[in-house]
Amino acid sequence: MSEKYPSMKIVNKYDTRTITSVTLVGYEFKSLSIGFDSSQTFLLDKGMPGGYSNINISVSYHSGSATWYVSNNFDFNDDKTTTITLKGSNAEGHPDYNNTRLE
Repeated sequence: MSEKYPSMKIVNKYDTRTITSVTLVGYEFKSLSIGFDSSQTFLLDKGMPGGYSNINISVSYHSGSATWYVSNNFDFNDDKTTTITLKGSNAEGHPDYNNTRLE
């Protein structure tokens, strides 16, 4: 019997930012470059040490030399992909912190 693991798909819908890292309990994905309208999927094959419910996902994103972070909690299931989307907008070149979110 083969083990089944959850996966996580990170989607960038923030028009002028690039996702550079994603972290959750037991995992840290660094040196990423997920641009606008792009995505990357990660197999969580080391298991889920924090369980499958209410797992905090933190995403860092940047433009130029500035880096910002946003986080939210998500649920996972074995052999299923949880899609997490970074959404936001800019106001005169600066992020709108009240409108930046993970869904």
